[in-house]
Amino acid sequence: MAKNRKKVVLLIVEGESDETLLIDRLRELFKDHEIRFEPQRGDILYDIKKQGKPIKDVIGEIVKEVLIKRKFKQSDILAVIHIVDTDGCLIPEDNVLVDNQQEALTYYQNNCISVSTEAQKNNILNRNDIRSRNIRTMNSVSSIVSNKYNYQMFYFSRNLEHVIFDDPNPSSETKVDNIEAFLDDLALPLEEYLLQFMPDTDAEGYNEQYIASWTFISQGIKSLQRSTNVPLMFNFIELKTSEL
Repeated sequence: MAKNRKKVVLLIVEGESDETLLIDRLRELFKDHEIRFEPQRGDILYDIKKQGKPIKDVIGEIVKEVLIKRKFKQSDILAVIHIVDTDGCLIPEDNVLVDNQQEALTYYQNNCISVSTEAQKNNILNRNDIRSRNIRTMNSVSSIVSNKYNYQMFYFSRNLEHVIFDDPNPSSETKVDNIEAFLDDLALPLEEYLLQFMPDTDAEGYNEQYIASWTFISQGIKSLQRSTNVPLMFNFIELKTSEL
């Protein structure tokens, strides 16, 4: 008798940092599944070349391309998980400020995004508008590609390095090395470590917690501050596994 093929958990992420942080723990917990990361090496929520397309279609096309490339069938996929950085994109416009004295073009702080020119302020406001609309669309979606695949979006705020190292403006050259060193020293399960940065809500049950986590991060300047709902990702995989 042919051995049953493992179900695939497909993770769409911005870069290699997410994969480095999560892949070993996911494979340890979910040995009966194939954990497949697909780094996009860019911000698909704000892709200038694809701004005319609905974001659900953009992400759906990425999923279809991965299935063709990896030779997966529809029946192989357990779920599509999308992990994003908030990058402060949900903050009010008044919290994007110009500081002509700063050297960096853009600098992220706990209560504002500081930019060095009016032109960059306009760029950030435009980016935030597009990214926030796309996030609000996708965090309310539970399936994609004509409802063929389970889907959920999770976040690191303001980014992965902010959550793990309290470093809101990380250097790209050392990201992966720093995460590897962090994992080597980590004394408790990764999902338990991340729980301390989960939004504090009264919600019970996975669906309610998921909605509450997005409501929390969408308020005021929360998307600049240190937070994540990635612990819920582990619950989501368990939930979808239980439905098989």
